[in-house]
Amino acid sequence: MQEHIIGAPLSSKKTQRLYNFLSPFYEHITRYEHIVKIKGLKVAEIKNGSTVLDVAVGTGQTLIASSHCAGKDGIVCGIDLSIKMLKTTRKRIQEASSTPHVYLTLGDARQIPYQEEVFDVVFNSYMLDLIDTPEILHVLAEFKRVLKPGGRLVIVSLSKDDRWYSNMKLYEWLYSQCPTILGGCRPIFSRPFIEELGFQNVNRELIMVGRVMPSEIVWGDKPEA
Repeated sequence: MQEHIIGAPLSSKKTQRLYNFLSPFYEHITRYEHIVKIKGLKVAEIKNGSTVLDVAVGTGQTLIASSHCAGKDGIVCGIDLSIKMLKTTRKRIQEASSTPHVYLTLGDARQIPYQEEVFDVVFNSYMLDLIDTPEILHVLAEFKRVLKPGGRLVIVSLSKDDRWYSNMKLYEWLYSQCPTILGGCRPIFSRPFIEELGFQNVNRELIMVGRVMPSEIVWGDKPEA
């Protein structure tokens, strides 16, 4: 499993500084990713009254969309490592007209600041591909910890396959020279990790972002018992 994923050398502090720097123009350089994120929210199947955690909330686009799905009876929480990303998200929340139960926290996915079995859905986009390979399983275990039995985990990340136009070999070489390219993301496969943690009904969809960058949506359900 791990031999197919290159390492991620950026520390939490470097990632935090990078995303504080990127926050003013993050949406402009990642505009194609929004399509994949919205598809990820569809497979999350957020219902009215759901409790949702958006990990690495970024500029808050998916957080607002989640709050619309959860409705007036739902609760949507967002955490992010970057204080400037949270400021951008907070401004978006203030400008939105129907987000009565949305809460933001500065936090690290390696130690999520919530108790066990709180959320119906945990959604995470373009963050797991920043985490070094040995830590991926730990981060996903944190996601599982805060999910209710029967809750759904949805991961959106940069990925690859074996086709010539989506094998990402050139990108991975560029990444090895400059790990901050594309915000520090590199191609990963999250499905094997999710299956190793015992999630059920695990699925994967590969989507070409802007016709050049492959992204995967992987989702699965925490067992009821």
